[in-house]
Amino acid sequence: MQNSKQTDLANTNRQDLENNKRQDLENKRKAWIGQANALIPLLFIWGAEWMFSALVDVAIYWRDLDWLKQAAFITAVVASLVQIWSLRKEFSADSAEGARERSAGSGGHAGARSSAGERDWGHPAFLVLPGAMLIAAVALLEAIGAVSPLFAPVLRAFILAIGFVQVGLLLGKPLVYLGLWLFALSALMGVWYLGYSGVVLEGMGGISLILSGYMLRIWGR
Repeated sequence: MQNSKQTDLANTNRQDLENNKRQDLENKRKAWIGQANALIPLLFIWGAEWMFSALVDVAIYWRDLDWLKQAAFITAVVASLVQIWSLRKEFSADSAEGARERSAGSGGHAGARSSAGERDWGHPAFLVLPGAMLIAAVALLEAIGAVSPLFAPVLRAFILAIGFVQVGLLLGKPLVYLGLWLFALSALMGVWYLGYSGVVLEGMGGISLILSGYMLRIWGR
């Protein structure tokens, strides 16, 4: 009888630990989504730029509109820099609020966990840094001729797909599925339809960026 009680107690403790772990992961996920929501405008900006670039690629068959693609890219860069600069104010406000929660006392355990989750990522602008480095790397490879212009859209789509999977492991499985779908599409276009990869992958990549921003907005409500 005593052994049975000890076994039940051990099972109960184990279940409580598992529940606490799941709750901690959920709290961190909510904190991460809250941080990622600040980057939604960037997803929309570059999603629109990729889709517009794909449309221009189609129109180039009839008229020389390459200057329009360059203008759209410059506009997206400027809009992104403005958005990243505006994150400084939001982060300052979040830091002040987190400081008030921590000074409220030991009773606010949930607030402390949320603040800890926010500190895991730090400044929201830092989330853009890996993507910006990858974009700069691809641009450099194209500039020095290491990557053929024919393969550049496939490389960009692969990088975007891998980014979706990586972020989806933290924020939610739908982003993982989106990344896997884009990866498979990139492989398909690279092997069999390379000549159309610029139009298709830029268009689908832009739609994927906008869709991911919409997912984050829904999850953050």
